Amino acid sequence: MKTISPVIEYQDKILDISLDKIEPNIYNPRERFNEEEEDELIESILTKGILNPIVVYKRRSDGKFIILDGERRYRACRKLNIRQIPARILVREPSILESLSLMFHIHNVRQEWTEFAISLTIKRIVDELGKKISNLSPTEIKDLSKITSLSEYRVRKYLKFLDYPDEVVDMFLKHEISQKGTEGPDPDILLEMHKPINDIKEIMPELLNEFSIKDIIDVCIQKKEQGIIKTNKEFRLISQSLTAAKNQEINKPELKKNLIRFLTNIEYTPERVYHETAESLYQFKNIKKNSETFLKELKQFDFKSLDLKSRNEVLSILEEIIKTIKKSF
Repeated sequence: MKTISPVIEYQDKILDISLDKIEPNIYNPRERFNEEEEDELIESILTKGILNPIVVYKRRSDGKFIILDGERRYRACRKLNIRQIPARILVREPSILESLSLMFHIHNVRQEWTEFAISLTIKRIVDELGKKISNLSPTEIKDLSKITSLSEYRVRKYLKFLDYPDEVVDMFLKHEISQKGTEGPDPDILLEMHKPINDIKEIMPELLNEFSIKDIIDVCIQKKEQGIIKTNKEFRLISQSLTAAKNQEINKPELKKNLIRFLTNIEYTPERVYHETAESLYQFKNIKKNSETFLKELKQFDFKSLDLKSRNEVLSILEEIIKTIKKSF
């Protein structure tokens, strides 16, 4: 994997640069800007001026200054017809990877980027490295973690967001930008539904002819917002049912019927899908595992070391287990 320069150096002086010589960075993931935030920034510039210089580098090919940090300040100045803006200039033109990494650190440290802006930046870093998101090795995940200063868990989380269709990502992006300060759809739903949707693609692709991935996510969001689903962990019950179907341990057509109920009936929960399809299977597996462990311990135990009362207690428990099993048949 390519490496990036560990140090970015600036020129000594902060200079006022003509806005006509400045261009936004095409790699900035913030392709949309919140109008309310822009209005607040314009008001701040009118009353207090520009408190923080933007950060730019000079492009060798045409002498233009490219923004690494401060596009909102630049946009506000253009709206106000301000001709110049103070800027810190890098000593040299960075590579694309260095540019992405630097923008990432500046904005992520200040927590300015949304979840999906971070995801899109990681995607651009992966593209620049000449890799494919679907084929990243553990070592490459670790390298991404170093480049972005994110934990490997968070890198994997953001990569999962990018595994969804553009219309799903765009839906979350639009809300992050236009509804800042309000509670919107929970992005972690995408994390919990990532495996179930991939399982559906593999073992039940015909379901996606009836319901798009966006349809599925919309239903999940609606049920979460209405309190039908209390926590995102409940989606794991759907994953368990799909895993059982994938292993041919439960009836796949029956599971499909229950998934359609989940997608068409607002009251139908992941717990009901699980209860109707795979709960008995997992209960049996659990009982079988515990029984095998119990039997192994029985064989290894020296019952001769027990007194008569204790032996009778053990026999009584075993008789009760046998009675319970017979009643169930």
